[in-house]
Formats: sequence, C-alpha cells, structure tokens
Amino acid sequence: MRKISNLDLKVQLTNEFLRSGGLETIRDNQLLTDLINFNRNDLETVTVRMNAFMSSILGNHITPPFFSERHICEYDSFLQKSNLFDQGQIDTEADFNKAYEQLKNVNHMLFRGQREARWRLYSTLQRFWIWHKLYETENNYLEFLQKLISTGKDKYEKNIVEILQENHIDTINDIATLGFLQHHETPTPLLDWTYSFQNALYFGIDNIEPNPGMKEIDNYFSVFYIQEKDFGQGGMRTILDDSLKKVGDELKIAFMKKIADDDEDFKKMKEHFEERSFFDTNRVKGSGLIRHMTRIENLINIPITYFSDSESDSNLIFSLTNSNNIKHQKGVFTWNADASKPLEMLGNEQYNVSRTETDSEDYRFSGCYNINKDLAPFIKQKLKEDGITKEFIYPDTDLNTRHIYDECRKAST
Repeated sequence: MRKISNLDLKVQLTNEFLRSGGLETIRDNQLLTDLINFNRNDLETVTVRMNAFMSSILGNHITPPFFSERHICEYDSFLQKSNLFDQGQIDTEADFNKAYEQLKNVNHMLFRGQREARWRLYSTLQRFWIWHKLYETENNYLEFLQKLISTGKDKYEKNIVEILQENHIDTINDIATLGFLQHHETPTPLLDWTYSFQNALYFGIDNIEPNPGMKEIDNYFSVFYIQEKDFGQGGMRTILDDSLKKVGDELKIAFMKKIADDDEDFKKMKEHFEERSFFDTNRVKGSGLIRHMTRIENLINIPITYFSDSESDSNLIFSLTNSNNIKHQKGVFTWNADASKPLEMLGNEQYNVSRTETDSEDYRFSGCYNINKDLAPFIKQKLKEDGITKEFIYPDTDLNTRHIYDECRKAST
C-alpha cells in the first residue's frame, strides 16, 4: 500500500496556502488539475507532481520566516513558529484553568501577551522604522534614538521625577526615559513584558480580533514566557554587577602592585583582599554610574538584555517605575539593539555565537502558549473576577507622548 509522509500536515498547509491567495500564483495547469482531482481517501490521487508541490510548501514551514530589513515578517504556521519557540496549545476552558492556576502566582518569570499568534517579537519602534521607511530618511538608528531620548527628557523630566519622588543624578537616565515614553504610546526599542501571567493574558485579549483568513495560526493569540535566570546574560543588573567587579578587581590589583614592597608582599595582599570588593555598591545609587552605564551610546553595543527594578533592596536601580502604568503592570523591559531583527531572531543568533560544544544545538528563545481566541470572553471574565481590568492596567490614561516620535520624525524630514 502506498504511503506518503506527513500527508495530513502537507494537506493542511497546502490548503491554507491555496485559500490565502496562493491559488492565483499557480501557472501549472496539470498541477491545478491534480489538485482538483485529489481525494483524501484515495492516496493514488496524490500524483508525484502534487506531492512535490506539497513538500515544497512544507519545506517553507520547516525553516524560520523570511527576514528582510525593509519588511515586517510573520509566522505562517505553528510549525514555522516552532523553530524559535517551545509551544503549548490551549483550546478548552479546562486546559486554560490548569495553566492559569499553575502560572498566576509564579515569580521570576517574564510573560508577554500578544493578540495574534502569528506576530513576531518586534518592538513598536522597529515596526515604525520599517513602516515609515526611516532607514531611508534617518542618518542611522542610534542618532534617532538619541533624538527620542533628548526630546523626551526635555518634555517629561518633571513628570518622571514627580512619580519617582526622587531627585538625584541617576533618576533621568536614558533607559528610564525610554521606559516612561514606552508606557505612554511613544514607539521605543523596548518591548513590554510583565512578571504577571494575568497581566500578560489581559494584553493578549485586549482588542482581540477574529480570524481574518484561513490559516490555523490566526485562530490563536499567544502568551510568551521565559525564566528570568535563562534570559541572556541575566539582565542589565547582572551585567553591571559583573562590570563593577571586573573593574574593581583590575583597579585593586593595580593598586596593590604599586604599593607592594616585593612579589611576596603582593602575594600576601592579594590573598588577603581576594573576596573584598573595591566598590561599595551601597553608594552606587545616585552616583551617576547608572546614568553613565545606560547611555544609549553604550546600550547600542549590547544586542539583547532586559531591565527590571524588581529587586527593591538592590542599589542598582534604573528608575523604571516612573509611571503608574508600569507599577500596576509589573513591567519589565527587554532591550533589542537592532533596528529590524525581532527579539527571538536576535536571541537565537546570540545563542549561536556564544554556544559551546556542550550546549544544545536545539535552542528555543522562549516558551509560548497559543490560546484559542474563542476562549477570550471566558478569560476576560476570569481576569475581571481577579481584579485585572482596564482601569487596573491603565491607571494613567490622560498622558500620551506619541508626539515625541512625530516631532523627531518630522525634524528628520
């Protein structure tokens, strides 16, 4: 009896392709005839030509989406999305309740909700950079970011300081300014995540729309999740801690060499001060160090990381809770230094660059729940019962800073 590998998947993806405008692209009359004569219950109707055609479509889904610096790309199927994410699918209320109870009180995990499962992890500024063709009108991405930050500081420094109730040299740093603008509608290179699974669900179903086409993936929205400890280098606080230690050790060694009487004296001093930090991190806050380290000229050299002020006892504070929206949303920001590569693509590249022989080749950027849109009313009611409403998520509704982007763009044109 004849066997055809992956026939069900081939038929599904081919059907989606044909019903999404692909039929008009076929110029092979014999292939069209083969497709018309196909009978799912009779494998003999699957001709060699038709099988080759379906195999080529399947092949397109086995690799990540096409990428272009001048076009927004999306996932055409869950198979294609599986190249970069570990996925779970939720189609029933029972399955949703199980996930909800497991994750609603989880700590140290980053979540992000998006109302379309096909969307990639682009920042808003990346989308605008491509849609508005700023790559043609701007000198470069860094210069445009500098304009955004400079204009944002000029307009909203008072607002940021007032919410923080602080007024020291680090309060108005570049990342704090971007975070404030991000939560008030200005496109920035930051991507919003949250420590709350419930908040991520709210964003996933907010303004959700029904399936506009024939693709299975369009029936779902997504909640992405990633363990905080597994994210890149561990976030900017870890990077700064490591930097302070490295610089401190270098200065400490140089100082001991200078004052030691001889090699034996240096050896004794080195052993004595082995575990002692040169820098007192209790004095970092307000020193200007964070303002310097988060300058956009420095950040642009860090491909991917995240910013969080969740550890309130730490003195490495980025002044991110400068908006009541950020406070209620338990906001975390991921940073992407590239003007056009989505976060998961850049994350995959960075993993491959740093991967050792013992690291797995089968890398996924994060986990992802794809949740059926039909469950949206059920989920909305469940969130409402737990106090997760529009009024809770967006306590600051009056302020809109989108004009900052428009002013910077207008100045460039």
